[in-house]
Amino acid sequence: MSTKTAIATISKRKKYFTELPSLKVLSRPHDERSEVTVYVKGFLSEGDSPENFQDWMHSHRLLVLSPTHRWAPSALGYSWPSGTAGSHIPIPLASLGSTAFLIAKNLKQLKNLRFPTPASIAGAFAVDVGIHATRLAYQFGVANETSHDRAEMLAWRLLDLRRKYDYLRVVGHSLGCRHIVEACSLMSPNERPDAIHLCAPALIASDIVNQIRKDTGGLGRERTLIYYSNKDITLGILLRALLKGEQSVGEVGLPAFIDSERDWLDPTVNAVDVSKSLGGFYVGAHTDYAEKFHYFARPF
Repeated sequence: MSTKTAIATISKRKKYFTELPSLKVLSRPHDERSEVTVYVKGFLSEGDSPENFQDWMHSHRLLVLSPTHRWAPSALGYSWPSGTAGSHIPIPLASLGSTAFLIAKNLKQLKNLRFPTPASIAGAFAVDVGIHATRLAYQFGVANETSHDRAEMLAWRLLDLRRKYDYLRVVGHSLGCRHIVEACSLMSPNERPDAIHLCAPALIASDIVNQIRKDTGGLGRERTLIYYSNKDITLGILLRALLKGEQSVGEVGLPAFIDSERDWLDPTVNAVDVSKSLGGFYVGAHTDYAEKFHYFARPF
């Protein structure tokens, strides 16, 4: 990364970071340690925008007030081109038509695909708060490309925050997790965020295994938390079709074995099944992470 690139990207920081409302806790003694949390969103549901972090702020405020977590109020929302909803195909025609197309297109790879339950099959043709197959396919294609192409940009912004704060926490959701992994892979271990929380990561094990193997120190400097749920219909069926049958980490968690090795995971990395904390039954689980984050977030 050149100095010229660094200056150019950092100078445009305000265009990507949204400063979120800060909650002042009068009853808490002043903490000498400066701390900030960065939220990186993934899929955008119907009517959502890259700058809207209200659902995440709901959870963040509760984590600030939590005597267990005691997170600092300072928070930023990172806006990046993860894809926007450009389609206005009537629902449920969009879900039915595009889901059928995606599955038919990858039929050979999906011949051994087993749907989790009858309820999840029905959910495949339902709308997960506006995320139907057409929107998901479009956003996945855009984000899959931009998460790699713009990884250096995010890495520089995180490095800038690393220098300004004693403790840097990053929370990603869905495709945002892919962007975080790409960015942190470009950073040296001592420059990375202290704690990284990946919610419903829309990536497969091979995308992240090398960053979280034993003796790597994990993706974050101190902690890496991965939250997953088999209730997530968006990842469980629709994204699996796009991935040609492979299951995402956000649906099934991490594999028990890697290269026949059982004890392969770095001790700083934890995978947490959060199914009990998510509302609804399959439909709506993927978009429920933001409002329910305070229920399952680990205090790092």
